[in-house]
Amino acid sequence: MKCSFQNADHLLGAITLVAEDIGICIADEEEAQLHIKVQTAETDIVSTALNGNTAEITYGGGIPRFLRGLAMLVSWYKEGTEKKIVTETPLFCTNGAMVDMSRNAVMTVSTVRFMMRKMALMGLNMFMLYTEDTYEVENRPYFGYMRGRYTAEEIREMDRYASALGMELIPCVQMLGHLATALRWNASGEYKDTQNALLVGADATYSFLEDLICTISENFTSRRIHIGMDETHDLGTGRFLDLNGYRERSELYFAHLDRIVKMVESYGLRPMMWSDMFFRLAGKDLPGYGDYDLRVVIPEDLREKVPASVQQVFWDYYRPSEAFYADTIDKHRQFTDDVLFAGGVWGWSGPCMLFSRSLRNTIPALEACKKKGIREVIATVWHNGAEANLILSLAGLAWYADFDYTGRYDEDSVRRCFRYAVGESYDAFLQTEQPEFLADSEYPVTRALLYNDPLTGLIDRHIRDIDTGAYYCGLSETMKGLAPADPFFRPAFDVILHLVSLLENKADFGVRLKTAYDSGDREELAALAEECGIIKEKLERLIESHRRAWMTYNKPFGWEVHDIRYGGLLARFATAGMRIKAYLNGDIDALGELEAERLRFDCLGEGASPFGGAFLWQRYTQMATANILT
Repeated sequence: MKCSFQNADHLLGAITLVAEDIGICIADEEEAQLHIKVQTAETDIVSTALNGNTAEITYGGGIPRFLRGLAMLVSWYKEGTEKKIVTETPLFCTNGAMVDMSRNAVMTVSTVRFMMRKMALMGLNMFMLYTEDTYEVENRPYFGYMRGRYTAEEIREMDRYASALGMELIPCVQMLGHLATALRWNASGEYKDTQNALLVGADATYSFLEDLICTISENFTSRRIHIGMDETHDLGTGRFLDLNGYRERSELYFAHLDRIVKMVESYGLRPMMWSDMFFRLAGKDLPGYGDYDLRVVIPEDLREKVPASVQQVFWDYYRPSEAFYADTIDKHRQFTDDVLFAGGVWGWSGPCMLFSRSLRNTIPALEACKKKGIREVIATVWHNGAEANLILSLAGLAWYADFDYTGRYDEDSVRRCFRYAVGESYDAFLQTEQPEFLADSEYPVTRALLYNDPLTGLIDRHIRDIDTGAYYCGLSETMKGLAPADPFFRPAFDVILHLVSLLENKADFGVRLKTAYDSGDREELAALAEECGIIKEKLERLIESHRRAWMTYNKPFGWEVHDIRYGGLLARFATAGMRIKAYLNGDIDALGELEAERLRFDCLGEGASPFGGAFLWQRYTQMATANILT
């Protein structure tokens, strides 16, 4: 569609970047089908008006405000709308996403650019790169080694692209904990305390951190930096303890924080940080403490230790209670009025994005932010080494965008926002989570079903009474109908399709095998031995589709982990088929793995829900290690 623009010279770069996404090209007045006049406002606003083949967009507060109006306007025109006007006043001055580039998957620059365009068309204006060690630092060759780290030029390229869209690209790094992948090398020995944490107080530590800060300062235009500082539960318990003896964790934490803040500010950077450790320190004597525990009372001496110049980032993805978010925002303001809220679009529990869980917890949080006057919000999109393709998180980001501009959650409005900006069916994206919720489970299960061992089946007891085959067979037809229009999304959808196809056979394979063995059903055992071959073929198709998606969206580094996992599964089904045939042929008298009683993985007794906390991502590593993964 040909569009002309008046008073938009300062916007032509951004329009050119998104033109293909929304199906337009810039034309002169004579050739244009739609004539768009642009007006700027002094306040944060976007007003979009269409009247026949003429239109006007009035905006203030940055280019993404305009782009949201443009995406809306173009969609109206293509749908045949003759006359319409919508005026929106954003709630938040900053709204965007923090995307995990450190937990095994590092998005390519082209994928980041793709996400930025779609986000800007929603009206979102910030993108935060979470990089623990996945960025290049001069003279630190082992920092991010073989991890797909971004080069300095790649960061500058993404930064330029963000600026052209009117978005702020903010570095999100770690300067105390969450550095296990950097600290595993002997080259880090001088500044390593524990497996995850830096050695506070050591000169080598601050020389290392200065190199990081210098690199970040040089390559990002933004003068904001997220310094992390979260979940440092093992601080001072490793090499520090050997060298210096026991010291109070809070003493070490604040001494290090003060030093980091001074370093960061000396480079003209304004720091922000995760706030959870302050609440943990305040609640250290509470039995059964959980992050941001509502029982916490912030003592005055703790408030005085928190540097006033550091923005506090309150993260939570777990509670559906508006009262919880409101109360915790109030507690944050005992430290500072400069609070940013970080919710989550769950991508860290397995192959599927957990949209329903994310939505359930997002809207109460945004309602609290609205009522408490929070001006900056982000959605965190963690990976944590799971199998999900984070590109699908765009459907969840539409909640943040539409709530921002409309002041409320309305599902139809979100659908429109997503369709205007992304050009896809919002409902189709949300349906990609269905494989996770077997038998209406509250918890995601596909990762457990995928990696469950065919012979030792640690979760077989949990699914013994569920017809998994019927569930996944039915779901296969649904998944086949979800093909997106944009071919860039298709690899992500294909992974879900092939996962469901595999689970038709694999999910309850161990249950059926144990039942046949216990009952002496040799005919069924023979059929199951042959089914091992079918499962291997389906697994190969899943591997191929997952590999294609990975190489489409991410750098190749990190895929080796999935090769090892999938390779283990293929080997185990080869072994299972061989063992069953050996038993049927009389080469062995018994299958010891099938003689063993099946117990619950979560150690709960009869009558408990089949799915529970054992199926959350934190427990998968334990289960996987007991089976086939490392």
